[in-house]
Amino acid sequence: METSTSNQSPVIAQQMQQGDLLDYEFAMAQAKQQSSPEQSAPFYLAAAKALVRDEQYLQARMILEAHVINLDTPSKFGGLLELSTVAIALEVPMLAVQVLSQAGQMPIAQRPENNIKLLQHHAAVMSSLDSWPSAVRDYMQLTLMLPVEQQEANRQQLWLAIQNLTDNEVSYLESSPIPLLDGWLQVSKILREQAQTVDQQVQAFHIWQAQNPGHPASMNPPLDFQIMASLEQHMPTSVAIMLPMSKELKTASDAILDGILQQYYSNTSVQPDLRIIDTDSFTTFTEAYQAALASGAETILGPLRKQNVAQLPNLVTDVPTIALNQLESNTIVANLYHFSLNVRDDIRELMTFAKKEGAQNSAVLSMQPTWALRQSDQFREIANELNIPVLNAISYENTPTGRASAVKQLLQVDESEARIHKIRQWTKQDVESTPRARQDLDYVYYVGKLDDAKQIRPLLNFYFAEDIPLLASQTIHDKAPNSTTKSEDIERIIFTELPAVLDTSSKTGDTPFVLQRLTALGNDSYLLAKRLALFTNVKSARVSARTGIITLDDDGIFNRRPNIVTYKQGELIDAKESYFAQKKEL
Repeated sequence: METSTSNQSPVIAQQMQQGDLLDYEFAMAQAKQQSSPEQSAPFYLAAAKALVRDEQYLQARMILEAHVINLDTPSKFGGLLELSTVAIALEVPMLAVQVLSQAGQMPIAQRPENNIKLLQHHAAVMSSLDSWPSAVRDYMQLTLMLPVEQQEANRQQLWLAIQNLTDNEVSYLESSPIPLLDGWLQVSKILREQAQTVDQQVQAFHIWQAQNPGHPASMNPPLDFQIMASLEQHMPTSVAIMLPMSKELKTASDAILDGILQQYYSNTSVQPDLRIIDTDSFTTFTEAYQAALASGAETILGPLRKQNVAQLPNLVTDVPTIALNQLESNTIVANLYHFSLNVRDDIRELMTFAKKEGAQNSAVLSMQPTWALRQSDQFREIANELNIPVLNAISYENTPTGRASAVKQLLQVDESEARIHKIRQWTKQDVESTPRARQDLDYVYYVGKLDDAKQIRPLLNFYFAEDIPLLASQTIHDKAPNSTTKSEDIERIIFTELPAVLDTSSKTGDTPFVLQRLTALGNDSYLLAKRLALFTNVKSARVSARTGIITLDDDGIFNRRPNIVTYKQGELIDAKESYFAQKKEL
């Protein structure tokens, strides 16, 4: 076990080399036998590390805070690093950031071996917070410092972080002066060129290799390119598209099909046969699915209706099927995958964003339509899974009185007013006072449309809660603000949105945002059909596409990481780097 024995007394150093310090009981026994807290510190550190290996994080934190990091000993640096790992496990990210900052200020951190440890822990913390630009910078620094035998593992972590960057973050890092980073970003941008075929992307990478023979990515290509080199032979030669094209979902299906065909015709060199099957024209969905199989399809895209998706586990065999919807609880079946615009992806991304900035306590404010109440329930379910406190959940009637009453209840202003009323009754005097909003609320998850939200934001400001942000999914962004909308009524509202909708270079005219999103869903579903082998062979595969950064989990669910945006002076801007910084200045 590696320990910091320099500056320790010879007796302590000898004791630490004896026995099994990997054993918690032995380490604690040794700690209690020492004659001073300073001499006990390295043994307590060893005990805490043993607890971390056993996932006893809370007990490890108590030992580190009580016996290691509070003392000025050589063990303090290691204790702070270990506490950062514990803090992430306990989902207290700001503590992890704080203790690493404290460790970095210690003179011992300047030693090369300690500087490496500090960077490795900081990179891990930034990755856990999805702060990928910071993680990339850390891993790049480590490439210049690590010994040869540790370089490969670091390269893999670096590539994973780069693949998690949004396109905006890639552009931001392109101006960085870090050596070799530009080459890594160029390789990533080759993968992001979705208009190219896999073969064209591989050829572009080979050209880049020839131009940059000494770059680490050239000498040790990312696994993605190694798999892609043989991906063409795994691509389907026939794809069946199952959509409800005749009844109430025709408009949605038309938008999805438009996206599929856009991706299909973007490359004419490699095109599988397409078979479009209208599920509305069959008596049962089983008949429609059998028709897709009979067409000779090697991959199936669809269906869209949830009741049809529910039947897939009993129908899918050896033909990969990518459903374009998913259930609250999906049955895991070989060759069955799900890709959709499920709001759960948006909620998780918002929660991660808030947590990164130290926001923890939340509340939910929703309108009363069924879809809004369902989304409110989804937020609370995910918050419960992630141990995020939800202090209150309120639905309101969309009237002036309903909105005001809901905001008062949410902020507990109504309770403050009741207390003032009681004091006036007791004293029989007109006590001068102002109701105050609660102070323990970090953010509100709002479920409604943009015109509804701009009625809520001024109410929060009126009750002295202007620093409490509203977070929302893409459903809030049903249209662009009109000319009569006041900037201050929609600022400090942050929400998720797809890159396709934010792409100002694409000409979508007056197409509603919801249809633009469905077109992006179709575009990316066809992309996934062609690249399914990449995801199934490379667990860390990431694709930056029209719906966001796409990954595949162990349950066969394609997850999306959308962009997070906010309005500023009437214009949409990326919220990740600017929003909370702006909030802190208020």
